[in-house]
Amino acid sequence: MEKEKRTWTVTLADGAKIEGLTLNSGANTFHSETEITPEMFDGNLSEVHISASDGDMTGCAYPDTLHDAELVQIMQPADTPDGQWAFILREIPADQLFMAKIQAQLDFLAMSADVDLEDM
Repeated sequence: MEKEKRTWTVTLADGAKIEGLTLNSGANTFHSETEITPEMFDGNLSEVHISASDGDMTGCAYPDTLHDAELVQIMQPADTPDGQWAFILREIPADQLFMAKIQAQLDFLAMSADVDLEDM
């Protein structure tokens, strides 16, 4: 009996599922027969769940949950060896989140005080 091919499901923060994905072993590139667009991920990456059809996460470079993720890249079928859509996610490191928060606070204060930070 032939072993069923393992597929992956990515569940976004709003509950939307991207199913039937394949994954390069030990890599972080998901492949999809259906079109993948940036709009699918907009505002939906605060918590991302990744699961394997057989429950076995070995061979996956991702943890089962990503917090504060970002879409790194979408590749169109013409740009992939298997002719499928492909995408890569990554979890934003805590230090980068902290720096972005501080920058946003500085920008807000500068705007409120009508100060141009470029002049400082």
